[in-house]
This record gives sequence, structure tokens and C-alpha cells, in this order.
Amino acid sequence: MRLAQRAEFNSSKLFLLKMLVILLTALLGAILAVWLLGSTAFDLEGIEFRAGLTPGRSGITELHFPPFGVVEAKTHQGPVKLVISLEQIRSDTLKSHIDNLPDQKQLVEQLQSSARNKITVFALRQVAVAFLGAFLLVFLIWRPGLLKSLLYTTASTLILILILAGVFRSYDTAAFREPEYKGVLSMAPVAIKFASDSLSDLQKIRDNTRQIVSNLGLLFSSSNSLTVMANPEEQGQVVKILLVSDIHSNPVGIVLCKSLAARFKVDFLINAGDLTDMGSQLETGATQELATVGVPQLFVGGNHDSPETLNFITTLPDSQVLNGEMISLKGVKVLGFADPLSASKAVEYESQEAERESLKEQVSRIEEAVAAQGRPDILVVHNYRLGKEIAPLAGLVVAGHDHRIRIEEGPDGVFVDPGTTGASGLRGLYSEKGISYSAAIAYLLPGSGLLAVDMVQYNPVSHQFSLERQVFQSTEPDDLVPDRDAHST
Repeated sequence: MRLAQRAEFNSSKLFLLKMLVILLTALLGAILAVWLLGSTAFDLEGIEFRAGLTPGRSGITELHFPPFGVVEAKTHQGPVKLVISLEQIRSDTLKSHIDNLPDQKQLVEQLQSSARNKITVFALRQVAVAFLGAFLLVFLIWRPGLLKSLLYTTASTLILILILAGVFRSYDTAAFREPEYKGVLSMAPVAIKFASDSLSDLQKIRDNTRQIVSNLGLLFSSSNSLTVMANPEEQGQVVKILLVSDIHSNPVGIVLCKSLAARFKVDFLINAGDLTDMGSQLETGATQELATVGVPQLFVGGNHDSPETLNFITTLPDSQVLNGEMISLKGVKVLGFADPLSASKAVEYESQEAERESLKEQVSRIEEAVAAQGRPDILVVHNYRLGKEIAPLAGLVVAGHDHRIRIEEGPDGVFVDPGTTGASGLRGLYSEKGISYSAAIAYLLPGSGLLAVDMVQYNPVSHQFSLERQVFQSTEPDDLVPDRDAHST
């Protein structure tokens, strides 16, 4: 009798133990499914995020902002880590917010309403994924039958729901008032204050830039001595080329490109590099307004660009990336070379010696290309040091990098640095004196050479706009054309 009772007791213990193991298996399946498959993409006012749950140290939320770093805070109870990553910012939404800055209260209300809906969808997805993961793991390992598999799955899912309910119930967004920063975002406290102080200034800069550029037509019509500019349509075969460089992800710089291209009625645009600051996909997505410039664009990679940046340029309509092959556009032969750093994530050389060696190699490569393909009308590189070295190889050499607009005439050609069309990017807003937005317009007569170059600058702090022309040869010899003329407003 005792042996039978003991056997029955052991059988009951084994049964309960088996139930517990199967339940733990189901719970493990639910956790693994949430971890591996529960990641959810969602959109908040055009900003795309991806959120997911992982097992982790107690109560941590991580906000990932590639490539800048991570912000984290202890926001809740439980062995669960919430990871939210910024995926991209849609360019159309960015432009909309720049053009129509929303009321802060209205924006907060919109975000709160949208966030509640997204959280509900996120939670339901976690439950569905957990249920599926638990069921599959139990059914495949233990094969207890469909009904029992569903029972174990339901029980494990309920346990997980209770854990997640505790997480969401204890969640405190106020914890981000004292966050921890990793990576470049360790500068975030300063950056946040800067952004708060500068947002209204950015609105004023944008408005003033558009207003000044919109009045260029009146300025041109009153400049009777500037023959090429006053009536460009009457200059026969003259080709007008907008020269820009170093936009550094500044949306106002792109507005300036678009406005100048339209007002000067240029034939095409040459960009001497550094479209972005970090070369990230997020930045290139924020510069898609370049697609609306309305003229063909030629581009060389700068040290702040990347393979992703160059790939993005190739997706723009009527745009080409130059790197060693001569092209002809409107009868003008253009040869361009990318900065070697644009092929990597690095933005500077390891040493000055490495930079000097690279410069020598680039000069040799360009000399060989010119010898093989012929002398171009325009030669484009990013680094101004390289541009000065190769100045005798073309009638016009265009380069940037140092953010200094200037024209230098030599015995064999002209060197033009358009400066920084994006005012050094967001870094420029830190300058008390303000960094000017700048660009240049070159006038060429195919077969004859460079006629003139206009230098355009706008300082957002002083609101000073300047337009300066340097003439190299006149299309009308009988006209009295000054070597240099300037206008400002």
C-alpha cells in the first residue's frame, strides 16, 4: 500500500514538474518571440522610430540616435529594457516643419495623441508575438496536443502580460529629466539649450534669405554695367553655372541653392562636396529637397560625405557623381574627383603626413586623367589645397572645404572657392558674428573660356547681402566693363 501511495505521489510530482517545465518552455518562447520579433516601426509626425523590448537590467529605456549616440534613463520597474531607435526623418515632413513651425502646445498635444495610439498598437503586437512564440515552442518540443498547447500558451502569455503591465504602470517619463548620455550625445545638455535659443533665429534666417533672394531680379535690372547679368538671355551661348559647396545638412542652404538657380536661370549646378556632416542616411534623407532644384547637378564627394551620400545623389533626377571621368554638359567639359575620405566614415586623416601623401597621390591621379582625357573647362575637387595645386590644369578649378569664399586668378586658369552654402551647417549658428551663406555663379562661353564669376554672400546676423562680380573677359569688346563691381543690400 505504501509503495503504491509513494508511486502515486512521485507520479503526481513528476506530472506537476512536467507541467512547470512546459509552462517555463512556453514562457521562454514568449520572451524570445518578443525579443526577436516584437520590434515595431511607427511614425510620429513624420519621424520614424523602431521600438522593441529586450531582457535587461532593471527599468532602463534607451533612445538610439544614430550616428550620434544613446540617451538612457531608469524609467520603470522590472527586468525589461525598452529600446527605441530613430530610423529616419521624412524630408517632406522636415520641409513642412521648417516652412510652418507649429505652435509648441499644439505640437505636444498632437504627439501625445499619436503616441497613445502607437503604444496601444505596440502592446497588442507584443501580446500577439508572445502568444505565437509560446505556442510554437511548446508544440514543437513537447507535442502535448493542440488543446494543451493552447492552455500552456495562454498561461505563459498572461504571465508576460502581467510583467509588461507592471512595466507600463510604473513607467515614468520624468526620468529623462536626468538622463545618461553616450557617444556624441554627451554634449546634449549644451545642444538642447542651443536648440531652444536658436529655433526662432532659424525661422528668421530662412525668411530673410528667401526675401533677399526674391529681390535679386530688381537688383540685376538696375545693374546696367553688369552686362552678362543684366540680360543673360541675350548673351548668346553663355553658360551659367551655380557653384556651391559645404552645405553640411543645412536646409536653409538648400533653399538658397534652389532660389539662386531660379533667379540666375543657371544651366546646371556644381556641388564641391560636404553635403552632410556625418554622411549618415538620416542626413541624406533630410536633404532630399535638392531634388527640386530644377537643373542638372554635378557632385563630388567631400570628406564629410560617405558612400551613402554618393548613392543618394545618384537617385536625384538629372544628377551625377563625378570621380575621374570627363563629361560634357551644355558644351562645357567638366572633370571631377571625390575626396578619398568620402569612401569611408572617417572625416579626417590620421596624421598630417598621411594627408600630405594622399594629396600627392591625388595630384598625380588628376594629372594622368587630364593627360589621357584632355584639358577640361572646369575641374572640380573638394579640398581647396588640392584645388590650388591643380589650378593650371583647367580654365576654372572649383573647390571648397575651408568655408572661405574667394577667387584667385593665375596665369593658366582661375580658382574659385564658393565658401559654405550651408553656413557651416548647425555649427555656424554658434558663431556670434555669424557665418555667411555663400555661393558663386560662373559664366562660361564654350570654346572661349570663363567670362565672369559672381560671388553671393548673406550674413544671417547682420542681414547683409552682397553680390560681387569679377570679370575676366567681355563678350562685347566695345562695352566698358569694369574688372570688379559689387552691390550690397
